[in-house]
Amino acid sequence: MEVLLSSFGILLPVAVIVLPFALFTWRLLVQRRRRTRPTWIAASTAGIDVGAVLLAALVLALTMIPVAGGHTSSLHLVPGSDIVTEFADDGALWQIAGNLVLLAPLGALVPLRVTRLHSVARVAWAAFVASGAIELTQFVLHVGRVTSTDDVLLNTLGAAAGATLSCGWKRDHEVLAIPAPRRPTREGGPVRV
Repeated sequence: MEVLLSSFGILLPVAVIVLPFALFTWRLLVQRRRRTRPTWIAASTAGIDVGAVLLAALVLALTMIPVAGGHTSSLHLVPGSDIVTEFADDGALWQIAGNLVLLAPLGALVPLRVTRLHSVARVAWAAFVASGAIELTQFVLHVGRVTSTDDVLLNTLGAAAGATLSCGWKRDHEVLAIPAPRRPTREGGPVRV
């Protein structure tokens, strides 16, 4: 537990400081959206949008905070090696759970608002790219973290699990989605992209 607090203890004060600003932003968005939508839709969409942005900021803060005493990054490119080590050496299983949970909330929220990410496969692909970018940035910035293919795989799996929960709900509630942009055709009429 001491390792968790020393590594991630900064997130609690950051979340406490950011939460009032998030609530204020949500309220402003609700007021603005109530002009064109029913109140419950305005409140729901504003909550999803603010929640997704807040979660993305916390993910970036969590993954980019330098590790105490670490000035170089290490690279683990063999898939499964870190997972086996965590199970075999009575390692910190919280790292596996943390990587599974890291992008799961975003995987659940983003499909509710972005129509292009309405399938689990598309969310998984977006999570794979985002997680790869996070791991690459950690390695380049030398924040003392381990850059691992297992982190990318676990993050992607967690986001896909989150998307599985929300994509089934979204099919019944298309009203919350942001419509895809329309492009004019040669005939001049709009066509969904």
